[in-house]
Amino acid sequence: MKRKIICTILAILLLLTSLTQVIGAASYQDQKDDVEGKLDDAQEEKDKVTSQKKDTLAEIEDLDESIMKYQKEIRDLQDEITKTENNIKTKTKEIEKLQKELEEKQQLLKDRLVAIYEEGQITFLDVILSSDNIWDYFAMETRMQEMAEADNKEMDAIEEQSKQVEKAKNELEQNKAKLNSTKKDMESKQNNLKIAKVSKQAKVDTLSSQEKKLQKQIDEYNAEINRLEDLIRAQANKASGVYSGSFSGTLGWPVSDKSSGYNVITSKFGPRSAPVAGASSNHRGIDIGVGIGTPVFASADGYVLQATSSSARGNFILIKHANDLYTRYQHLNNYIVYTGQYVKRGQQIGNSGNTGIGSGAHLHFEILTTPYYMTEINPLTCSLLSKPSLIIR
Repeated sequence: MKRKIICTILAILLLLTSLTQVIGAASYQDQKDDVEGKLDDAQEEKDKVTSQKKDTLAEIEDLDESIMKYQKEIRDLQDEITKTENNIKTKTKEIEKLQKELEEKQQLLKDRLVAIYEEGQITFLDVILSSDNIWDYFAMETRMQEMAEADNKEMDAIEEQSKQVEKAKNELEQNKAKLNSTKKDMESKQNNLKIAKVSKQAKVDTLSSQEKKLQKQIDEYNAEINRLEDLIRAQANKASGVYSGSFSGTLGWPVSDKSSGYNVITSKFGPRSAPVAGASSNHRGIDIGVGIGTPVFASADGYVLQATSSSARGNFILIKHANDLYTRYQHLNNYIVYTGQYVKRGQQIGNSGNTGIGSGAHLHFEILTTPYYMTEINPLTCSLLSKPSLIIR
């Protein structure tokens, strides 16, 4: 009996121990599940934060693009304002001159009419009576007709002059209205620019130190572009009208098909991941994968607006062609033309290299419709460029 009681107690103890272990294991599993759940939440939050960072960087890039766009539009409007103000000055002087000539003509006609009034109108009978013979009559009659025709011409001239004055005044008013409208547009763009800059700074403030460093390099790149834009604009204004040649067909490919890599495109036109810090993530040209020292040729006859260097573009050349076309060649090892030089299609202008901001040797090539930033077009899809039969991308 005693043995049975002891066995029963042992069985109960074993059962309790087993239950404790099961309960403990279940508790640990619950804790593990809880920790894993928290880990999942933390990972999700991390992914969310990472995603937000990516979104922030993308938003900053969009704001950079907007800022550059507004800056270009403001420069264009400033040019338009200057042009309109010059037109107003010219038109004002023209009106003053026309008005003076009109007043002089009116005074001459007035003096003529006063003289006729004071002398009295000569009649047909006066002509006959004052003539000694038939020849005197005809001579006097002819003079009277000539005087009448001269008076009529003078009145017609006065009427035409009045019309010219009125037309010039209307054009002046149109120029003034255009000037006011342009100034309002510029004020609006300046406000948009200010808002974009404030928004960008707010985004930049949320970046990490490493991201801020990268953004600083990008800002320096954009500042360099703006500085170059001002130089290009000044050079373009200086060179205005100096080149108006023409070309037929298409622009030529900037490197020879005998050069290694002439048909290899290492970076296409448009959005991309920036290859190095400070490089653009919206590529405005194409990169042709040629090595350092490869000869680079002018795509058409033209006028060299710039042959210079910068920290971003390295050694580069900007050429003005006919029909409102421009080409730019960047990251050159060297250039062998100078600003203000005329060049011919196929003329060597430099050699490719790896200067400025870049990830390796190549030729960055752009086609533009103005000499200014943000008017670039895709060389590979436009019909303006003669391209290799086989392009490797």
